[in-house]
Amino acid sequence: GWEHIQAGSVRLRHWGKADDVRSLKTRFQQGDVLYGKLRPYLDKAVLAEWEGVCSTDILVLKAQESLLSEFLVFLVHTPQFIEYAVSTMTGVNHPRTSWKALRTFALPLPPIGEQRAIAYVLRTVQRAKEATEGVIAALRQLKKSLMQHLFTYGPVPVTERDRVPLKETEIGPIPAHWRVVKLGDVAVFSANKRPRGQNKSSLIPFIPMSLLPQETMYVLQWEMRRATEIRSGIAIRNGDFLLAKITPCFENGKQGIVRGIPGGWGYATTEVIPIRPSGELHVEYLALYLRQPRVRQELAAKMEGTTGRQRLPKTVVHQLLTPLPPLDEQHEIARILQAVDQKIAAEEARRGALEAVFKSLLQQLMTGRIRVKDLPIPQSEA
Repeated sequence: GWEHIQAGSVRLRHWGKADDVRSLKTRFQQGDVLYGKLRPYLDKAVLAEWEGVCSTDILVLKAQESLLSEFLVFLVHTPQFIEYAVSTMTGVNHPRTSWKALRTFALPLPPIGEQRAIAYVLRTVQRAKEATEGVIAALRQLKKSLMQHLFTYGPVPVTERDRVPLKETEIGPIPAHWRVVKLGDVAVFSANKRPRGQNKSSLIPFIPMSLLPQETMYVLQWEMRRATEIRSGIAIRNGDFLLAKITPCFENGKQGIVRGIPGGWGYATTEVIPIRPSGELHVEYLALYLRQPRVRQELAAKMEGTTGRQRLPKTVVHQLLTPLPPLDEQHEIARILQAVDQKIAAEEARRGALEAVFKSLLQQLMTGRIRVKDLPIPQSEA
């Protein structure tokens, strides 16, 4: 179905069964281009690698003799084609284009040999991007497994976990020498005080919800606002851990450690809970512990308020039972997991660079600014 096609990709990675399609079905063959005509601005088009059936929200494009399917599937991802398709949409709630409208699109058509070379270049970049995405997925799974291991057995090799004496606690098994404490006993939840001597014209760092990260560890961006422009906010300092308390920001994982704000203090949206760990609690360890799905689910179940505007009470976070290893083990757990985070960040940067290269090449190859008609192509790709 249309929902199985990933935006911007030329490969079909997910599919269902023919019985899942309740509307009329269209048959397609290997080598056809499956183009999503519903909401064409979402850029959905893939090359069929086998035969099958699809929903009627997908147009089956069959290339003629002068056009290669491998070239066509990239052509329909160009900004020019997307813009044209969007201009032909009809309908309000479910805008669609149609073959009748798209068939008049004037497409650039290089010789077959050059079409094959263009497709080979773009396919090579896409494969590199897909490989990077595979590495990212594997690293995320590794981190998930590591978190479960580290918060159960501590920072020991997986092969030595059977040697770690465990004890049963309210939050499950943990190393026998760890403690279980209420978060409020090892952290301060009271609001920070604003430093004196600030006048109304001073520029003050302000962290809105939009700048609170979802996946990274630190809050590294803020807005500079005049005191008179800050109508509401909660005072924060460098080193504070900010936890989003309103739905859906909490469920989306918005949280971060304040780092590097000018002057060492500022304000944040009142929809966060600032937490300042004591000397017994390492702030990065706390941030990683609160990333665990089990902990998130436990807190989410205790949110209060009307649907769509639920909030997490500060008292609930204050009472959260938290495993407390010795400080050196907290540091080591954080170091191990942050090393994985750094690898993920590096791969994400690589993916971003490959995406930028792909978009640039797509535009330049399809407009003839770069010519590859004499590019040698491996026999396996011909």
